[in-house]
Amino acid sequence: MSPTTVYLAKLMGAYSLFAAAWLYFRREAALGLIDRLSSDPVFESMIGTLRLTVGLAIIVGHNRWDGWVEALVSLIGWIAFFSGVATMFLPTGALRRAIAWMRFKEKLPLYALVSSLLGAALFIGGVAA
Repeated sequence: MSPTTVYLAKLMGAYSLFAAAWLYFRREAALGLIDRLSSDPVFESMIGTLRLTVGLAIIVGHNRWDGWVEALVSLIGWIAFFSGVATMFLPTGALRRAIAWMRFKEKLPLYALVSSLLGAALFIGGVAA
């Protein structure tokens, strides 16, 4: 496994674990931030730009599919890229509609669990390398 993969797996894993804890323990703050970001076209564009930038950085620096850790890191990069493009170029309010469609408020504990499992897998995969 390359040093880039190890670094990104640890970084993404740690971030996902902290994000999951934040979603779970600071539920109202998380829902308030998501509501505010998804209701303002400027913030919506900013989120799209950040996603696109992160996705491109991962794709350009790490487009490897050899093992499960490499594939997961690369897949997250491609997801970030496509979600960034969609957030930037879909009509205003698309992010809000996506959040409503996902029933984020009702399923927040499930999303926090998925984030923590993904984060743990990535972090452990990076540390074990």
